[in-house]
Amino acid sequence: MSAPDDDLSKLLGLGIKPLKQDRVAPYRPTIDPIPRQRLLDDERVMAELLMENDESASFESGDELKFLRGGFSSRLLKRLRRGDFAIQDELDLHGMVTNEAKRASHAFINQCAREQVSAVRIVHGKGRNSAGRKPVLKNRLIGWLSKNQHVIAVVSTPANDGGTGAVYVLIRQA
Repeated sequence: MSAPDDDLSKLLGLGIKPLKQDRVAPYRPTIDPIPRQRLLDDERVMAELLMENDESASFESGDELKFLRGGFSSRLLKRLRRGDFAIQDELDLHGMVTNEAKRASHAFINQCAREQVSAVRIVHGKGRNSAGRKPVLKNRLIGWLSKNQHVIAVVSTPANDGGTGAVYVLIRQA
């Protein structure tokens, strides 16, 4: 086998000249992938949720809120209320109107599921500054959360962590 220099010298002897290559390949920065379909799906789900009648999503629930998705043990609610799960994130809905709170709560839960966050606290308030001094978001929140596929359980927090003005939410990862 001949060396590459031998091949080049043979070609030069025949009057063949190598091409001059002085062009440099253009620099193209890498582009982060955009999960377009997931974003479109999230938008569509949010639009459907906002179109639903909130009265149908409202739960009558006395002072304390509770929700447990079917197929899970009721002991899970006790453990969540007792604080057996480390709260990893929080959302405060104070000052939001119903549609803002609905969007924010679903976006928050979905983001937490994608980021492998399993337990969160959502503060909805006790309604002391709303018309009639009744909580507006409280009963609607439990309805919204019960419709979110990632929510396993919801329970009102103990008095030292917001009492009936906040809930703990246990989330299934996406």
